[in-house]
Order: sequence, then structure tokens, then C-alpha cells
Amino acid sequence: MNYYSLNKISPNASFEEATIKGQAPDKGLYFPEYIPTLSKDFRANIKSYSKEEIGFEGMKPFVGKSIPDDVLQSRINETINFDFPGVKVHDDIYALELFHGPTLAFKDVGARFMSRCLGYFNRNKNHHTTVLVATSGDTGGAVANGFLSVDGVDGVILYPSGKVSTVQELQLTTLGKNISAIEVNGSFDDCQTIVKQ
Repeated sequence: MNYYSLNKISPNASFEEATIKGQAPDKGLYFPEYIPTLSKDFRANIKSYSKEEIGFEGMKPFVGKSIPDDVLQSRINETINFDFPGVKVHDDIYALELFHGPTLAFKDVGARFMSRCLGYFNRNKNHHTTVLVATSGDTGGAVANGFLSVDGVDGVILYPSGKVSTVQELQLTTLGKNISAIEVNGSFDDCQTIVKQ
């Protein structure tokens, strides 16, 4: 599968290119060429599959041939190695509670998966990829934890001074290793402006 920029100026990119770049050269967000659907048979028997098997089937079309199946399954297993219960909303409608991960933020799933994909894409490179993030709290903690100790990837998180909770600040500033946190004297918008520059 390829991805196109929502600004529709940049050329299409593979999953690997879109993951590494993060944002298209024309500053647009990458979007998949199409939204795949799971087979009728898979959907009918979904209760018989583990969350890891469901995760693999759901992500495989988006990843395509960028990551071998066995590696993708391994990355998914690492990503969702915590419980996220389905909670009944109405009749046959359930919502997944994704806030049961290591930082108690729903972004744990996305940050952990992205970090493991970037780690795989950097496996044979002589340089590191730096992930630069602005946060008002939850995003930074999830990114910091998700990218912690991932080979070939450094995480730098900018956060506004005095505007994140004590717990969130500890999640950002105490990990060390390949994670750095920078306290910015300003607002979240100031942090975001720095990241965009």
C-alpha cells in the first residue's frame, strides 16, 4: 500500500517512507490510498482470534511488504502486551479502552507500534532517527515510553513549563537512555512551533 499527502503535492510514499518521514514534504499528513476491510469470514469468526492475531490482520494491508510477516507479528505482540478491554456501549457496540497501557494514555498503542516499526527500518543504518514531539502531557509520556530503548531511534519531547501534571513530567524526564525531554518556557503552541520549524 502507498500513502499520499492530504495536500496532494508530494509524491506517494510506501509505509516505510511515510513512517520515517512522519510528514510529507508538502507538510501534509500521509493517508492510505484506500481503507482495507477484513474478510467476511474473519469478521464472522473474530471471537476465535487473539488480540495479536486481530492486530496482525488489521495492520498487514497497511504495512504491505515493508515489514516481513514474522517481524510484523513480533512488533504487534510487543505493542499490545497489555490488556485493553472491550466495554459495552450499546447492544452489539463495544469500545476498546486503550488507556490501560504503561502511561495510561490511549496513545500508548500508536506510539509503541510506530517506535517498533522505526526500529526495524533503522536496523541496518549507521545513523539514528530522531523523533521530535511537542506535548501537552499524554502524547509525550506515551512517545517517551514507547520509544525507550528502541535501537536506532532517539526521542526528544518538548513540553511547556508548568503546564503538564507532575506525573506526566516524571514520565517525560526520568527515563534517560535514548529519551530527552526539554522544558520550554511557553505554551504547547510554542513547543509545536519549534517542532514544525
